[in-house]
Amino acid sequence: MTKLFMCLTLLVLGAACGKGFKQDDSESSSRASQESDSYSINQQYISLVNEYRIRKKLTPLSNQVIIEEAAEAHSKGMALHTRPFGHYGFSLRCRRLYNRLGSTKACGEVVAKGHKSAKEVLNAWLKSPIHRQHIEASYYTHTGLGVHKDSNGEMYWTQIFVEL
Repeated sequence: MTKLFMCLTLLVLGAACGKGFKQDDSESSSRASQESDSYSINQQYISLVNEYRIRKKLTPLSNQVIIEEAAEAHSKGMALHTRPFGHYGFSLRCRRLYNRLGSTKACGEVVAKGHKSAKEVLNAWLKSPIHRQHIEASYYTHTGLGVHKDSNGEMYWTQIFVEL
Protein backbone atom coordinates (compact mmCIF):
# COMPACT_ATOMS: atom_id res chain seq x y z
CA MET A 1 0.00 0.00 0.00
CA THR A 2 2.84 2.41 0.86
CA LYS A 3 4.60 1.63 -2.44
CA LEU A 4 1.38 2.31 -4.36
CA PHE A 5 0.94 5.62 -2.54
CA MET A 6 4.56 6.62 -3.32
CA CYS A 7 4.15 5.73 -7.01
CA LEU A 8 0.92 7.72 -7.28
CA THR A 9 2.55 10.68 -5.51
CA LEU A 10 5.46 10.65 -7.97
CA LEU A 11 3.08 10.45 -10.94
CA VAL A 12 1.05 13.38 -9.63
CA LEU A 13 4.21 15.42 -9.00
CA GLY A 14 5.48 14.61 -12.49
CA ALA A 15 2.20 15.72 -14.05
CA ALA A 16 2.13 18.86 -11.89
CA CYS A 17 5.50 19.88 -13.26
CA GLY A 18 3.87 20.37 -16.66
CA LYS A 19 6.56 18.78 -18.77
CA GLY A 20 7.45 16.31 -16.04
CA PHE A 21 11.15 15.96 -15.44
CA LYS A 22 12.10 16.23 -19.11
CA GLN A 23 13.98 19.36 -20.16
CA ASP A 24 12.44 21.48 -22.91
CA ASP A 25 14.07 20.37 -26.19
CA SER A 26 14.17 23.91 -27.62
CA GLU A 27 15.91 25.20 -24.49
CA SER A 28 18.35 22.30 -24.57
CA SER A 29 19.18 22.73 -28.27
CA SER A 30 19.53 26.50 -27.82
CA ARG A 31 22.02 25.97 -24.99
CA ALA A 32 23.96 23.37 -27.04
CA SER A 33 24.06 25.79 -30.00
CA GLN A 34 25.33 28.62 -27.77
CA GLU A 35 28.01 26.33 -26.32
CA SER A 36 29.28 25.24 -29.74
CA ASP A 37 29.21 28.85 -30.99
CA SER A 38 31.11 29.97 -27.88
CA TYR A 39 33.71 27.25 -28.36
CA SER A 40 34.27 28.19 -32.01
CA ILE A 41 34.41 31.92 -31.26
CA ASN A 42 36.75 31.26 -28.35
CA GLN A 43 39.17 29.31 -30.53
CA GLN A 44 39.10 32.02 -33.22
CA TYR A 45 39.69 34.76 -30.68
CA ILE A 46 42.59 33.04 -28.89
CA SER A 47 44.22 32.46 -32.27
CA LEU A 48 43.76 36.11 -33.28
CA VAL A 49 45.00 37.56 -29.99
CA ASN A 50 48.07 35.33 -30.03
CA GLU A 51 48.84 36.21 -33.66
CA TYR A 52 48.68 39.86 -32.59
CA ARG A 53 50.94 39.26 -29.58
CA ILE A 54 53.48 37.41 -31.72
CA ARG A 55 53.57 40.31 -34.19
CA LYS A 56 54.32 42.56 -31.21
CA LYS A 57 57.18 40.20 -30.16
CA LEU A 58 55.20 39.08 -27.10
CA THR A 59 54.77 35.55 -25.80
CA PRO A 60 51.43 33.95 -26.78
CA LEU A 61 48.90 33.47 -24.01
CA SER A 62 47.99 29.96 -22.88
CA ASN A 63 44.25 29.35 -22.84
CA GLN A 64 43.29 28.10 -19.38
CA VAL A 65 39.92 26.37 -18.87
CA ILE A 66 39.54 27.61 -15.27
CA ILE A 67 40.00 31.21 -16.42
CA GLU A 68 37.66 30.60 -19.35
CA GLU A 69 34.96 29.36 -16.96
CA ALA A 70 35.27 32.52 -14.85
CA ALA A 71 35.07 34.73 -17.96
CA GLU A 72 32.08 32.78 -19.30
CA ALA A 73 30.24 33.08 -15.98
CA HIS A 74 30.73 36.85 -16.01
CA SER A 75 29.58 37.18 -19.64
CA LYS A 76 26.56 35.00 -18.92
CA GLY A 77 25.63 37.10 -15.88
CA MET A 78 25.80 40.27 -17.98
CA ALA A 79 23.81 38.67 -20.83
CA LEU A 80 21.10 37.46 -18.46
CA HIS A 81 21.10 40.92 -16.86
CA THR A 82 21.67 39.43 -13.40
CA ARG A 83 24.76 41.62 -13.03
CA PRO A 84 25.54 45.01 -14.52
CA PHE A 85 27.64 45.39 -17.64
CA GLY A 86 31.23 46.12 -16.68
CA HIS A 87 33.75 44.87 -14.18
CA TYR A 88 31.37 44.28 -11.29
CA GLY A 89 32.84 41.50 -9.11
CA PHE A 90 36.28 41.64 -10.76
CA SER A 91 38.27 41.43 -7.51
CA LEU A 92 36.21 38.41 -6.44
CA ARG A 93 36.86 36.68 -9.79
CA CYS A 94 40.61 37.29 -9.36
CA ARG A 95 40.55 36.02 -5.77
CA ARG A 96 38.74 32.84 -6.87
CA LEU A 97 41.26 32.31 -9.67
CA TYR A 98 44.06 32.81 -7.17
CA ASN A 99 42.53 30.10 -4.96
CA ARG A 100 42.03 27.66 -7.85
CA LEU A 101 45.26 28.25 -9.77
CA GLY A 102 47.68 28.86 -6.95
CA SER A 103 49.44 32.14 -6.42
CA THR A 104 48.65 34.39 -9.35
CA LYS A 105 50.91 37.42 -9.63
CA ALA A 106 48.60 39.62 -11.69
CA CYS A 107 45.01 39.55 -12.92
CA GLY A 108 43.30 41.76 -15.50
CA GLU A 109 40.04 41.87 -17.42
CA VAL A 110 38.43 43.46 -20.46
CA VAL A 111 34.71 43.40 -21.27
CA ALA A 112 32.62 44.35 -24.28
CA LYS A 113 29.13 43.96 -25.65
CA GLY A 114 27.50 44.09 -29.03
CA HIS A 115 30.42 42.94 -31.17
CA LYS A 116 29.44 40.12 -33.50
CA SER A 117 32.76 38.34 -34.08
CA ALA A 118 36.09 37.56 -32.46
CA LYS A 119 37.87 39.81 -34.95
CA GLU A 120 35.47 42.70 -34.32
CA VAL A 121 35.85 42.60 -30.53
CA LEU A 122 39.63 42.29 -30.71
CA ASN A 123 39.82 45.31 -33.03
CA ALA A 124 37.59 47.32 -30.68
CA TRP A 125 39.74 46.42 -27.68
CA LEU A 126 42.92 47.30 -29.57
CA LYS A 127 41.52 50.77 -30.39
CA SER A 128 41.12 51.47 -26.67
CA PRO A 129 44.45 52.31 -24.97
CA ILE A 130 43.40 50.80 -21.62
CA HIS A 131 42.12 47.56 -23.17
CA ARG A 132 45.15 47.33 -25.46
CA GLN A 133 47.44 47.60 -22.40
CA HIS A 134 45.95 44.37 -21.05
CA ILE A 135 46.27 42.58 -24.38
CA GLU A 136 49.87 43.74 -24.79
CA ALA A 137 50.99 43.23 -21.17
CA SER A 138 54.10 41.06 -21.39
CA TYR A 139 53.67 39.67 -17.86
CA TYR A 140 50.35 37.93 -18.55
CA THR A 141 50.86 34.25 -19.29
CA HIS A 142 47.35 32.76 -19.32
CA THR A 143 43.92 33.84 -20.46
CA GLY A 144 40.34 32.77 -20.88
CA LEU A 145 37.53 34.22 -22.96
CA GLY A 146 33.83 34.01 -22.18
CA VAL A 147 31.11 34.89 -24.68
CA HIS A 148 27.37 34.77 -24.09
CA LYS A 149 24.35 36.04 -26.05
CA ASP A 150 21.38 37.68 -24.40
CA SER A 151 17.77 37.01 -25.43
CA ASN A 152 18.06 39.63 -28.21
CA GLY A 153 21.20 38.03 -29.65
CA GLU A 154 23.55 40.72 -28.33
CA MET A 155 26.92 39.23 -27.43
CA TYR A 156 28.69 39.90 -24.13
CA TRP A 157 32.45 39.35 -24.01
CA THR A 158 34.88 38.93 -21.11
CA GLN A 159 38.57 38.19 -21.39
CA ILE A 160 40.51 37.58 -18.19
CA PHE A 161 44.30 37.67 -18.07
CA VAL A 162 46.47 36.07 -15.40
CA GLU A 163 50.18 35.95 -14.69
CA LEU A 164 51.15 32.61 -13.14
